[in-house]
Amino acid sequence: MVVSFRHSKIVCTIGPASRSPKMIDRLLRAGMDVARLNFSHGSHEEHAKNISMLRAAAVEHEKPIAILADLQGPKIRTGPLAGGGPVLLRAGQEFVITTARVLGDSTRVNTVFTPLPREVHRGDRILLSDGLIELRVKRIRNKQVICEVVNGGALGEHKGINLPGVKLRVPALTSKDRADLVFALKHSADYIAVSFVRRPEDVVLAKQLIRRAGKDTPVIAKLEKPEAIENLDAILRAADGVMVARGDLGVEMNPERVPVVQKTIIARAREFRRPVITATQMLESMTENPRPTRAEASDVANAIFDGSDAVMLSAETASGNYPVEAVGMMARIIEEAEASIREFPRPAPLEQLKVAETVAELVCHASRELHLKLIAVFTHSGFTARLVSRYRPLVPIVAFSPEAETRRRMALVWGAVPRMIQDVQKVDGLAKVAEKRLLEERLVRKGDVIGIVAGTPMGIRGTTNFMKFHIIGGPA
Repeated sequence: MVVSFRHSKIVCTIGPASRSPKMIDRLLRAGMDVARLNFSHGSHEEHAKNISMLRAAAVEHEKPIAILADLQGPKIRTGPLAGGGPVLLRAGQEFVITTARVLGDSTRVNTVFTPLPREVHRGDRILLSDGLIELRVKRIRNKQVICEVVNGGALGEHKGINLPGVKLRVPALTSKDRADLVFALKHSADYIAVSFVRRPEDVVLAKQLIRRAGKDTPVIAKLEKPEAIENLDAILRAADGVMVARGDLGVEMNPERVPVVQKTIIARAREFRRPVITATQMLESMTENPRPTRAEASDVANAIFDGSDAVMLSAETASGNYPVEAVGMMARIIEEAEASIREFPRPAPLEQLKVAETVAELVCHASRELHLKLIAVFTHSGFTARLVSRYRPLVPIVAFSPEAETRRRMALVWGAVPRMIQDVQKVDGLAKVAEKRLLEERLVRKGDVIGIVAGTPMGIRGTTNFMKFHIIGGPA
C-alpha cells in the first residue's frame, strides 16, 4: 500500500557534493524526483557523466528521474583574481570594473561582459556577490567603470554582477547557451530552463531552437528580473512552466518585495495552469548544518501551501556538507505540510471548459466524493496526467505510459506517479489492465475504488474524453 506519498516534487542540483553513483543512489532514496544540471558550472564532459549516472540509477531503482538542464543565460560575473583568493573592498574606496583582460585585486576586477561601460551611467548602483557588496558608478572611461564602494565586503572570483534598475540590451540566449542547449537536447534532457527571462520572446526563441532540433522539450522560464514580473502573464502564456528564482530576484529588487512577488507568481501560474518551481536558499543553512532553521522549514511549507508544484535545492545538494539530509528534510516538511491541507488550491474555472478539462475536473471532484484510492491515467504524451494534476486531487495520479520520455517528464508533475505499461490501443479492458498492475505493486487492495482517465482514439494528444470508476475485484 502507499504508506508515504508526496504530491509536490523535489528538484536537486547535482554538483561536486553529489556527482557520484553512491550519492545519487542516496539522493534517490531520500526523495529526489528531478535532477538539475547547472550549466553555469561544469564542462559538457562532466554533465555527460552526470546524465549517464542518473539514467543508470533510475533504471536500478525503477524510478523515472527528470533531468532539468538549466542554461546560464546572460549572467554577468567578475573575473579571476590574482592569487585566487578573495579580496577585501572597503566602504568609501574607489573600485574599477574593467572589460580589459586583467587579474583582479582590491582595486579592480575584470568582467567579460564587454557592453558594460555602454550600459551603465553615473549614479547607477552595481551589486556584487549576490548583493553583499554595493558600488555606485562615478564615471566611465573607455573600458573602465569607475565606482565608489558603498557597502564593502570580501569579493571572490567569478561572482555575480547585478545592475538593479538597468534594462540591459543583451540577448536572451548567449552563444554558450546555444551550445549548451544543443548538448542538452542531444542527451535527451527532459526540461530546459531559460535563465533571466525578461519577455515572452525569450521563451519563444528557445522553443524555436528546440523545434529546429526536432524536439518538443518543455521550457521552464526562470523569473529573476523585475522586467519578467512586468511581463508575467505573457511569459506564462509562452512557457511550459516557471521557476521562482529568488536569488537574483532578491538582488534585483528590495528583499521585502520577494515574498509578495513569489505568491503573485505562484497564484498567476496556477490560473494559467502552468507548473511552478520555487527555488533558492530554501534550506541554505543545511550546506553547513545537519538541521535547517525554523524559518527555512516554514519557507518550504509555505511554498507548498501557496501551490508550488516543486521545490528546489541548489547549494544544499550541489556543494553542501549534508545533501542527503537536506533532501530527506525537505521530503518530511512537504509530507507534513500536505497532511495538514484539506483541499489543495485549484485554478479558477475557465469561462468555457473543453471536454478534456471537464473530464479532469470531474475526476478530481469524484476523488473527494467517492474517496478514490487513486486515479489511473493512461497517457502517451503526458497531456492527460498534467491536466488532472492541475485540478489537485487529494490522491495519487498513477500515470501509465509506454513512452520512457513521458514517464521521465512526469517526475516533475505534481501528484504524478509514473509507471511503464505496454501500449494500449482500446479503452475496453483498461480497468482490468490497471487493476492487474496496481495489485502487483500493492498500490490498491480489493474493495478500493479507483478512477480511470484516458482519451479516445488512444495515442492522440489532447483527446482526453474517457472517465470510469472501478471497484478493485469487481467486474471490469
